[in-house]
Amino acid sequence: MKSRWKQMCIFLVLILSMIGCGQKETEPKEEQTQTEDTKEEGSTQETQQKEESTQSAEPEQGSQSQKEIKIYFANKDASGFETEEVAMEDVSAEKIWEQLVAKGVVPADTQVISCTEKTIDGEKALQLDLSEKFSTYLNGQGSSGEYLTVGCICNTFLDAFDGESIRITVDGKKLETGHAEYPGYLSKYESE
Repeated sequence: MKSRWKQMCIFLVLILSMIGCGQKETEPKEEQTQTEDTKEEGSTQETQQKEESTQSAEPEQGSQSQKEIKIYFANKDASGFETEEVAMEDVSAEKIWEQLVAKGVVPADTQVISCTEKTIDGEKALQLDLSEKFSTYLNGQGSSGEYLTVGCICNTFLDAFDGESIRITVDGKKLETGHAEYPGYLSKYESE
């Protein structure tokens, strides 16, 4: 219960801090300047400029060495996460997704539409857009199953691309399920 409360507080803080950043990206290689209103207790609203640079979440093409990627999946009693190291030569969102499918985290008929990187306040953030079938699958999960599925995806992608936060969308729209909405950026999940 404490873990859920902590997660909800972090989620709320992320949402409040990311107001104005939820606009749909049209070109993954554009640089944009966006304004974010920030509220601080005991002070008035301030406006600050934030520059976001967006790039594809793929490593440099010249690297031939294998990279160890940590794939997260639910443990046998669905009470937390387990990991397995997988060696990949070409790290891409699609190849990571294939590993999540192989571990039973997501079904094979779901797919990655795009995965881009941004720099927000000097930290790397990922934007992961998934097919509509993912939303359908997630809606069929219970709240614990949903938590573990989203947590496995977040943790795997954040570790693979050295990101601090990730925003998951479905066909370019915010991810909504019967249990939760995911309008903002998420950080790494902890086991329940």
